[in-house]
Amino acid sequence: MHLKRPIAGSQVPFCPIEKKMVDCWSIIDPNSFRVRGKTYFREKKKEFAPSHAAYNPFGVDVFLSEHKINHVAQYVKLPVTTTSPKLPSILVVNVQNFRSIFKKAFGLIDDEVEKVQGFPMDTTAPFRERLKILGRVANVDDPQLSGPEKKLMQAYNEKPGENYFEIDIDMHRFGYISRKGFETFIDRVKICVLDVGLTIQGNKPEELPEQILCCVRLNGIDFMNYHQLTQEVH
Repeated sequence: MHLKRPIAGSQVPFCPIEKKMVDCWSIIDPNSFRVRGKTYFREKKKEFAPSHAAYNPFGVDVFLSEHKINHVAQYVKLPVTTTSPKLPSILVVNVQNFRSIFKKAFGLIDDEVEKVQGFPMDTTAPFRERLKILGRVANVDDPQLSGPEKKLMQAYNEKPGENYFEIDIDMHRFGYISRKGFETFIDRVKICVLDVGLTIQGNKPEELPEQILCCVRLNGIDFMNYHQLTQEVH
């Protein structure tokens, strides 16, 4: 089945976090994630994020595709919202993995660059390269991981992956260990409870503490229950 211009956020049902349902999404508290706090550059310790995020989730979609789709929001119907002079009123996050999870459109900030200190020579890095995706498996004992897989999960659970900012998150560009870790349980996602959050890395004391842009819980998402997206622009 092919979907043509579906309503954004209409594919995966919502469920309250206490219901323990599968193939749905739930709202989670941003301060359940650990980020760089005010004293990170002195103590190198992370602390729980503030209890508010820049964006609140309103829906989750899963679309299947034969290839990666950038700027997916042009193929869905976004809700009508008021405009803001500083930030877009809607943040669409498009995570593209080996089978595709959820999708994206607007960038938060211009493709500016900043000086990054602490190297033999000052270098520049686009703000978009500082976007971090924080992911963790909340039910780490349920996917029946082997001994080596469980060690890998414990070592890298809730560690940020590398990606780029638009926000089209291409999991194929993650580091090798992050990619391999995800590959070990891609077929067990349907029994995993995944907590996902986004933040922009703070590289200077005045940019701390880091803030959560948005976060969501994915409860046992089964890719086989979803359909292909028709790529027609109107």
